[in-house]
Amino acid sequence: MNRLLSFALFSVAAVGTTASAQQKFTLTGRIDGLQTGDTLRFERVIHPNWEREFAFDVVVGQPGTFQYRGKQEHDQHYLMTYLPKEGKAPRCDRSGKEVIVTGGDRIRFSGTADEIYYCALGGGIYDDPLLAETLRLEDSLGMIRGSYAREIEAAYARKDTAGARRYTQLFNNFGRSGSDPGFDRVREARKAYAEAHPDGTLYLLIQNIPSIAYKPIGESKAAYAAYSPELKAGYYGRLYAETLAGMERLADGQPAPDFSVVTTAGETVTRKDYRDGYLLIYHWGLCPGSIYIDGQVRELYDKYKDKGLEVIGLTESVATIRQVYEGLPKDEKTPSAGVEDMRPVLAGMLEHPWTEVEVETDHPDNRSLMDAYKFSGWPFFVLIGPDGKIEARGFTDAFFKARTLLDEKLGAPAE
Repeated sequence: MNRLLSFALFSVAAVGTTASAQQKFTLTGRIDGLQTGDTLRFERVIHPNWEREFAFDVVVGQPGTFQYRGKQEHDQHYLMTYLPKEGKAPRCDRSGKEVIVTGGDRIRFSGTADEIYYCALGGGIYDDPLLAETLRLEDSLGMIRGSYAREIEAAYARKDTAGARRYTQLFNNFGRSGSDPGFDRVREARKAYAEAHPDGTLYLLIQNIPSIAYKPIGESKAAYAAYSPELKAGYYGRLYAETLAGMERLADGQPAPDFSVVTTAGETVTRKDYRDGYLLIYHWGLCPGSIYIDGQVRELYDKYKDKGLEVIGLTESVATIRQVYEGLPKDEKTPSAGVEDMRPVLAGMLEHPWTEVEVETDHPDNRSLMDAYKFSGWPFFVLIGPDGKIEARGFTDAFFKARTLLDEKLGAPAE
């Protein structure tokens, strides 16, 4: 369907708000291609860890259009997912459409069902032309990357494994060159939006909350200090302050939290077992970042394992890595994330020479290690010194910081 359809009112399904909710809002949409009986599911995004919980469903009553009136306890960040009555939603590069709703908002969605996660938003905070332009540019890039996801699916459907690998490489490496003018335009638009709002916006505040877990604490403090009193007093402003206070306990120089985990060999190890030297905790998985850096972690371990460095590898499931490895072709290379061939990298992951811990086991303490150090993705690193204090914590930048420190303390600086 290529025509725009008019709005219509109709009943919708379950509301997941409580009786004490005070803010009222309205969501309306013209999404070409929606069919009667399709469902738009809205989940609350629970920060700072981006967990999700059901909020409400909107069931389409007339093709191409929807409207929903709801209530919420405070300003809210939602993720909308599309559940067609027949078939399935097109694959894309994201898990849903984000939308921020405040009291009294009338948020408008416009687009097509095939590209529903890239639809345009209007009303509320989205009436800011600089934010609208930023999101438009981001969505345009997302649509390109999302097309690769659909090509991967189509290639597998026709049993074209070479084509699937080719589009997987394009999907994983999208934007990695840093020279695409589209990404330059997005960066410029984000900068213009931020500079136009030196005292912050609800959008910027919510976007920054997850980054508190891995940015230098000074940057997060500076961002919070610049926010307006109104933002600080709101729900997400208070959450930002609470998250910031928690992360200060994991800043460089702070005592490392205790832990007790069960390894893949069935042994129990604790923080106290590593108090005589340096300990690098490496959260890794099947992601481009881990594929890129895994060899460098092994090189660092080989260099200093006899000089006081221990490593604990933490991953969700070794079996998942093995399954992917065994499914790769043996007679041709599978490039990914800046490496010529994934196969030897995954083989190395399956033979890590250090202590390994799996999260997806019957040992709940293994997941508590993630919670204690606030791991927020892959690859993530924490370096703990002989004095039991955190020396570095974060993504790949923390690994390079750890490597430099270990070169200084345990050996000659790298050439």
